[in-house]
Amino acid sequence: MADDPDIKNQLRITNTIYYSMIAGLMFFFIVAIIFIQDKEMKSGNELDTILTVLVPVYGFFMMLISKMIYSKMLARQNSGSTLLQKIMHYRTSKIISWAIIESGCIISILAVMITSNYFYVVVFIFLFGYFILIKPSVESLVRDLQLKSDESESLLRR
Repeated sequence: MADDPDIKNQLRITNTIYYSMIAGLMFFFIVAIIFIQDKEMKSGNELDTILTVLVPVYGFFMMLISKMIYSKMLARQNSGSTLLQKIMHYRTSKIISWAIIESGCIISILAVMITSNYFYVVVFIFLFGYFILIKPSVESLVRDLQLKSDESESLLRR
């Protein structure tokens, strides 16, 4: 079952999407840092004061919403589905979860670019770390989808 090329291909696609999102975020972050490197932070900026509260709160809520939506989507998985369908559902759930976290990362990078305040870099690093913690793996697929023993054994053997 795990030797099925379709299953291996689906797992590879999931990893490719994840690492593409990681690379895109890192590229945007590096460009933003280069862009603001010579700018001075304007202290007392009203927008910066608002963003100092808004950006971390937004990031935190995106982490919670990401987890909640991911759990709800997995709960809707049809237990009669084939392993291939389950993997595709897992990937869809992960992509939506990642996109939600990515929005928090992008907002924090934009806040850095707008205000030149490196506080938002800390928010980005925190969210990016969470993004790395929720990476796809065969183990998380088995755990999160609560696969049957024969399905999980065949996946874990690969």
